[in-house]
Amino acid sequence: MENLGVGLEGMNFESFILNELKNLNTRLDQVLSLIINDRIANDARWDANDLKWIANDARWDANDLRWIANDARWDANDARWDADDLKWGINDIRWVSISSILDDLIASFLEFKKDNLKFDEFMRVKVGALGARWGVATENSYRSMLESILVKSFNVEVQNFIGLDESGTVFGRPDQIELDIIIKNGVLIIMELKSSISKNDLYIFERKVRWYELKFDIIVNRAIVVSPMVDRWAIAVAEKLKIELFSNFDDLHFEFSGRLKTKGIRFF
Repeated sequence: MENLGVGLEGMNFESFILNELKNLNTRLDQVLSLIINDRIANDARWDANDLKWIANDARWDANDLRWIANDARWDANDARWDADDLKWGINDIRWVSISSILDDLIASFLEFKKDNLKFDEFMRVKVGALGARWGVATENSYRSMLESILVKSFNVEVQNFIGLDESGTVFGRPDQIELDIIIKNGVLIIMELKSSISKNDLYIFERKVRWYELKFDIIVNRAIVVSPMVDRWAIAVAEKLKIELFSNFDDLHFEFSGRLKTKGIRFF
């Protein structure tokens, strides 16, 4: 019985050892499986990193090409700046020379102007006075001639009207108004004779005519302006205000004289 007991114990120990070896082998297999899985995952990560490095290398190569192109552009710009600096240097030399010439001319002109200042002032005063006297004399001559012809030859009433615009309708403040008025068989004509006429003169004349109509509650049949010198910008104003304009328009631009013919504005 004792020998049988020892044998059973020996068998139990051997079973225990075998069982432990199996368990150890199983754990080793599990560890090995984990290691293999980690290796596979690491290999996948390394492959992904290799692809990223390849992509980064491609980007760096592209950047290198861009830098090379930029370097070429900067070199070209540097060459242009050098050329511009050279041109500016040449221009500076020219400007120094031109400035010297201009300074001499200005000094000569100022000296000449200083010597002739009194003469210029004298001529301006004399010419201005002569022009004013000539203009007034010409207007009076035309007015006298027209009045004489109309009154004596055509039995037309001619008036030189002078009145006071108390409300300031024409000039914006109370002032004297003078008009040349022609009346024939109930037809009322207001005429303006001037040595020269501008668009502002036409606006003033039109306000005079409207003021006269309101003051006497009467309709003016014709508004006429006669002048040998007409500002070209006054032509459109005459058309707009329906003022008959009589002048010599040969010195005006061709397009204006053409417009006058088509609009029926008279010239001689």
